[in-house]
Amino acid sequence: MSAWVILILFPYFVGSTSDTLFFNITTILREPFLFDLVDLNNSSRRIGYIVDVLESLRQRIHFEYEFYLSPDGNYGAVDETGTWNGMVGEVLYGRADIAAADLTINAPRTEILSFTIPYMNVDLGVVYKKPTVQFGIMAYMMPFSTGVWCVILGSLLVTSMSLFLFGIYSSKDDPLASVAACLYFGLACLFAQGPETYPRSMASRVTAISWWFFSLMMLTLYTASLTSMLTVNRATLPIETIEDLLNYEGYHYGIEPGGSTQFAFQNSSYAPFQMMWAEMIKRKDQSFYRGASGVEKVRESSDFAFIRESPYLEYDITFAPCDLELVFSSSSPKSGAGYGFAFPKDAPMARNFSVEILRMFSDGTLAGIHTKWFKTRSQCSEAKKLASFVETINFGDIRGIFFTFLGGIVISFLFFGARIMNRARQKTCDSSKQQQAVEAVNPVSMSSNGQVQFSNGSSIETTEFGVNKNFGTDSHNKGVNLINFRKVLNKP
Repeated sequence: MSAWVILILFPYFVGSTSDTLFFNITTILREPFLFDLVDLNNSSRRIGYIVDVLESLRQRIHFEYEFYLSPDGNYGAVDETGTWNGMVGEVLYGRADIAAADLTINAPRTEILSFTIPYMNVDLGVVYKKPTVQFGIMAYMMPFSTGVWCVILGSLLVTSMSLFLFGIYSSKDDPLASVAACLYFGLACLFAQGPETYPRSMASRVTAISWWFFSLMMLTLYTASLTSMLTVNRATLPIETIEDLLNYEGYHYGIEPGGSTQFAFQNSSYAPFQMMWAEMIKRKDQSFYRGASGVEKVRESSDFAFIRESPYLEYDITFAPCDLELVFSSSSPKSGAGYGFAFPKDAPMARNFSVEILRMFSDGTLAGIHTKWFKTRSQCSEAKKLASFVETINFGDIRGIFFTFLGGIVISFLFFGARIMNRARQKTCDSSKQQQAVEAVNPVSMSSNGQVQFSNGSSIETTEFGVNKNFGTDSHNKGVNLINFRKVLNKP
């Protein structure tokens, strides 16, 4: 009977004494999860991701706690004697109530301790240095592809020849009636320099307007693209998974020893991981680095990649000079379910903590903490990451500009054709009028007394125009005098 009473009243006692719960928490200092911040007064306070999570839990469960650092600074693994070290050993052997850190949940640890659900999901990631671009002597040609440069040259020649054709047809005195002047006009517009002469005819003006539009667009695109290429790195390695590192013979890689990452490679049955582990053992002195030293090794070498748990890599790449590339994905199973708090085996508070962590996921508390420590403090904005993928401009990207320019050239030739037709029609009309005028005053015969007969039936004396009447009676002399008379009539 007394046992049942105790079971019934146990939740009450737990609830009534929850305000006085105290936990001795073992941890390690790893930024941004937990670290000491020294202010201007040289006083230190402990802050970090873990502190924010525990403070949120403390407001919900009502407990007090105190940190102490793991004596050996390890997370927890079995040593040569079969003893667990690190934070896992502190909780296992009763020296700590909770292990609160970036402690990965894995099978060996779960067999001896009780974990909360993960407060942060974890995967393996790889970080490597962004390849840099070595610009050559012709680097200024890089913004456009070869096809685009050919289009620009061809458009310049078409414009110049069109202006030349319109110029010589318009007038010999047209300023664009020479090939040299037309080429100079096209180049001056292309380089945004004002030409000395401008076209006069409508066809030439339409051509010039089309060329001005084309030149403005090309110059704007060229300037923007060249600026991007000279200020950001364009190259990137095609590494999408950790296993892709096996495809680069000259590339070396390393991991952090003594943690879940080493466990994932050392005990994996996944063939690529086995090959990578064998390679790291072969180069033992160049394959194992502690935390920040591994990231520094990456920044110093262009042929080294560092494999680590994803939250740390996500944090490492947020610092200047923003020269690191990060890949999270892997074809292998995850290295662990995530980071969680460790309690003694079957401790009831592990369940209480798990329930509150789920609520913190639901109400956005954990998302806000993650943003605070992994996003807000970042020195590398998303804009810089996106700018690293600037590509060469191809013809397909500017075809609209080219077709607009081509349309202007077609319109200019339509104006040119209309002018040719108008000039031909005017010439035909003038010729017809002149023929009629000539026929109206055309002398057809001359009599012996010097009287000239015209095709319209009228006659006139040649003496009125100073033509010699004594022209003879033979047909030859009459023909000569008729010619002389026509010359007189044509005088003003």
